[in-house]
Amino acid sequence: LAGCDSGFGQATARHLDAMGFRVFASVLDPQGPGAQELRRSCSPKLTLLQMDLTKPEDIQRVLQHIQAHTNSTGLWGLVNNAGFNDTIADAELSPLGKFRACMEVNFFGSLELTKGLLPLLRSAGGRIVTVSSPAGDLPFPCLAAYGASKAALSLLMDTFRSELQPWGVKVSLILPGYYKTG
Repeated sequence: LAGCDSGFGQATARHLDAMGFRVFASVLDPQGPGAQELRRSCSPKLTLLQMDLTKPEDIQRVLQHIQAHTNSTGLWGLVNNAGFNDTIADAELSPLGKFRACMEVNFFGSLELTKGLLPLLRSAGGRIVTVSSPAGDLPFPCLAAYGASKAALSLLMDTFRSELQPWGVKVSLILPGYYKTG
């Protein structure tokens, strides 16, 4: 479960833990308030893993940990929830680096994590749930960088849905309305 420092990710981690699932919950800051809240409120079946989706070495470390702890059973599910946006400005005024930063987290990080976990998901007939955004479906003024990254993510997950169907891996996309999550 990627992106558990706050919001949807933290709530999902707590809910899945309460249901008795073994949860691998990634956080950006393992000493931050979100991680502390998960340690306080969840069972020992929840494992916190530090992961920055812009750092391939973090993703690889998390993949190795999950593989080491699920190899015989496979992986029941992946929740791509981590997201990033720090720019609210017209596309023309948004620096190119802001577009790249959104793509790194919202698209490339989720792509790398998903691809790395596919063998475990296939072996268990698992599922991928990805949190995208209506901003990836419709043009929202001043959200060009974020919207473009979420549009790419949504299209990628639609492609995975088609490609993974023969292996019994289900792919779902969630486009929540506006919620303050971070």
